[in-house]
Amino acid sequence: MMKKLLPFALIWAFLCSIAVVGHASANTVSTAAIQLVTKDATVYVEASTESKVSGHVTKGNFVLATPLNEEWVHIQMSQLEGYVEVTTLAEVTPEKAVVAKKGGTNLFTYPSPNAQKAGQLYENSMLVVYGTAPGGWSFVQYGHGFGYVATNALKKPTGTKKQVNAPHGAVIHLTASPSGEVLGTLANKTIVQQYTIVAGWAYVEAGEQKGYIKASELTDLTIVDNKVYNKGVPVAKGAKKRVALTFDDGPDAKVTPQILAILKKYNVKATFFMVGKNAASNGKIVEQVYKEGHEIGNHTWNHPKLTSLAKASVKQEVDRTSNAIYEAIGQYPTVFRPPYGATNDEVRSVIAMPSILWSIDTLDWKHRNANKILTYVKASVNDGSIILMHDIHQTTANGLENVILYLQKQGYECVTVSDILH
Repeated sequence: MMKKLLPFALIWAFLCSIAVVGHASANTVSTAAIQLVTKDATVYVEASTESKVSGHVTKGNFVLATPLNEEWVHIQMSQLEGYVEVTTLAEVTPEKAVVAKKGGTNLFTYPSPNAQKAGQLYENSMLVVYGTAPGGWSFVQYGHGFGYVATNALKKPTGTKKQVNAPHGAVIHLTASPSGEVLGTLANKTIVQQYTIVAGWAYVEAGEQKGYIKASELTDLTIVDNKVYNKGVPVAKGAKKRVALTFDDGPDAKVTPQILAILKKYNVKATFFMVGKNAASNGKIVEQVYKEGHEIGNHTWNHPKLTSLAKASVKQEVDRTSNAIYEAIGQYPTVFRPPYGATNDEVRSVIAMPSILWSIDTLDWKHRNANKILTYVKASVNDGSIILMHDIHQTTANGLENVILYLQKQGYECVTVSDILH
């Protein structure tokens, strides 16, 4: 929550607003980014050492840089813009920090307490830190404003899992204010990482979406339990019967997209229990599964028999997979399936998710026969069935359409595992 910025920060806000297209004379669409000046250098009006000199930059400064070609970069900073050689700059890795100083801290145009103030940052405000400058200063961004703050006024934030509790979604703002620029909306029930709360606004991240939402629109993440389920809850009398289609061991680069296409064709939702190493190497498919409205479950990293492992190894298998899924979609899985169905009290003591088994094993992994999948479903399906398949076999993709057509003809609705547990 920053007070009205002085000219320096306003210049930066303008520069950021044109960063998408870059510098007009550069005729480039390269993305502008903050970079560090690594050595004193001359700034030229044009991309040539024969050009007029625009000014000079000194080592340790931060600039908004837009690449022109392999040799030259266009830079912008307060009171100065022009071209420098590529070797003058270095990329920086932004980090998060919050204002820890009681009562907040000042934002300065230069790394000095005697510099012009660019604004006031309130305690607990979330900042992007691009790097440090001599004398104990950090170059930071808040909203569209840039400047220097005392490094000792900052601390690294700690994330806490929360869930959006807003029926119509939570509007994300760039800054902690109802008048802050609107960046988008987080859907109800989205799981987020909350890092700080300032004046009733929570800074959250969910995948690529990040910003401030009303703290009142968040609730503690509710974990169903860590019990074992092999079927869903039957529906009330007169309601439509439900089954859960589940797919293990993927994602697979070839088969999973085919299965997704069939599910989409028939407007069916399913649950994919992913092996962590496959999720890590097929992040785009994980993202597609999530964006198309399916549920993603954890199926361990290497698919071991968990009852033969030490508790620490079980936890590592599960946590590593959850982190890989979070990396792809910004959400942690909320259901778990133990490989081979092997589970016990000791295994579940380190898993904070319900363990989902099945009531129908199609044995698609064994017979590799598309028609036999439907045979097994017909023999055992009833309201609340959880059907086990695998999205790593071509024969499963080949047989799925007939399974869905049969279920729909029999009056079943295909839903996710979490839906069928309630």
